[in-house]
Amino acid sequence: MTKAADEEIRRRVGTAWREIRRGAAAARIKDLLYGAGPEGLDQALADALSVLCQQGPLRMGELADELRITPASTTRAVACLVDRNFAERVKAVDDQRSIMVSATKDGIKKYQEYSVVISTALTEMLSEFDADERDRLADFLERFATAVDHYVDTHDQPDESE
Repeated sequence: MTKAADEEIRRRVGTAWREIRRGAAAARIKDLLYGAGPEGLDQALADALSVLCQQGPLRMGELADELRITPASTTRAVACLVDRNFAERVKAVDDQRSIMVSATKDGIKKYQEYSVVISTALTEMLSEFDADERDRLADFLERFATAVDHYVDTHDQPDESE
């Protein structure tokens, strides 16, 4: 492949990535998948609620690790979920200093609602591809996510506070 062809592929991937993250549809997809207005969730809260519903009660640190966010961001997300009665905090049975977070009945209901919407949306979006293309797309997206993680891991700057 020529250098010009490589550059064109990088441009196309970069443009597609930006459009997925920031394009005109990105503003609407959140509302379509997670709800709009006061009843809706932003993606960070939906991610936190999804992890809690899929994995059960977690310590705050475990939730932060699963979400790949800082403890402070986890605390803010959990506070928002608690305020909306989608999650609750309780002291861990085995360590009274640790806080466990779990989804409430309302949280589980909300998760189930948007999970159905997301499944339906993905089915519709993926109908644009034949079965082989869907399989390859999944493989490529998984590999791309791994490549992004690898890039970050190998280019991460040490925390200046350490």
